[in-house]
Amino acid sequence: MDLLAPLRACKKLIFYQCLPDAATLVTGTIICPIGDKKVKLCLKENNKTEEPSVFVELPLSTSEFTSSIDSSVLRIVLDPVPDSGITQRWQTYCNGQKVGFARRLVVGKEEKWVLETMQMVSSGAGFLLQKGSDAGSFKYLRGQFERIVGSDDSEAYHLVDPSYWFGQDLSVFFLQ
Repeated sequence: MDLLAPLRACKKLIFYQCLPDAATLVTGTIICPIGDKKVKLCLKENNKTEEPSVFVELPLSTSEFTSSIDSSVLRIVLDPVPDSGITQRWQTYCNGQKVGFARRLVVGKEEKWVLETMQMVSSGAGFLLQKGSDAGSFKYLRGQFERIVGSDDSEAYHLVDPSYWFGQDLSVFFLQ
């Protein structure tokens, strides 16, 4: 069963035609720790605010994420797990394949350092080295994402890449 088939059928243009006022821009940062740690997705509506509106640990290691994004099209779907206890969790699909469970996190010391360091960066990808810390190095991808509320039970974030500099088509879908 291809869970992404209905999403592939929808083009962003359709969202704009049906819901012209539903799209807003948010700053998105994907933090990829070097090593066996999991990738984190941070979405902030205002780059000046302290806390992100979304901070989620994806069930992908940095190497798994980079190999997935190398395909130039990456669709991540997060489907909520009912009664998942204290921490909000989602069954996660990456390009139609079930990859595990994502979970909402509180921003930790390492991630806070990355986000503070990146505060003046509007978009880009690269490496960060944290000197004098056990945290180590991070890969990152940062850019503007269009937040599109499809209905009461879904919202999507699409990487805005007008110059196609990233060369990626990256979207994250939250189902409810």
